[in-house]
Amino acid sequence: MSNGLQQRIIGALVLGALGLVILPIVFDFADPLKIDRQSRLPAAPEIEPIEVVRAQSPEGDVKLGAIDSLFNIAESKPSVDVSEGFYGLNANDLPRAWVLQAGSFEARDKAEGLMQSLRKSGFKAFVKTAIVDSTTFYRVYVGPKADKRRAIAEKAKIDSNFATDAIVLQYVP
Repeated sequence: MSNGLQQRIIGALVLGALGLVILPIVFDFADPLKIDRQSRLPAAPEIEPIEVVRAQSPEGDVKLGAIDSLFNIAESKPSVDVSEGFYGLNANDLPRAWVLQAGSFEARDKAEGLMQSLRKSGFKAFVKTAIVDSTTFYRVYVGPKADKRRAIAEKAKIDSNFATDAIVLQYVP
């Protein structure tokens, strides 16, 4: 057999083998109309129903505002100590929370105006009243934040955008 014919036969065999390997990869020869009807889902578990008792309103006088005692902003103190940690639990095993006091006003409309400006800028702001020496002050707060570093970062944004000197306070439950 001549050398040229031998090379052609080997080339034809290599091309045929490549065709057998590559054609099934390129083309899907499975029947597209065949539907797999075998389920791989496990059988449904048997669950016994339970009776849920509907909550009843407590009898007598109920003190609303129990949440206010949890986060008493009037007892909050400025946070200047860096050793107290940025987040975590305090000595009573309660989570530390931080709030910014953005302003304190005697006129409610000024406090409401600052609060609305802060909200339009994307901050979660609210107003609380505080009585100091028989004078009512309306304080604008932003927060709370669970991480002191985020509160400090927001303080910088608020101070630059609103020309204030916000105070970082720790919630005191």
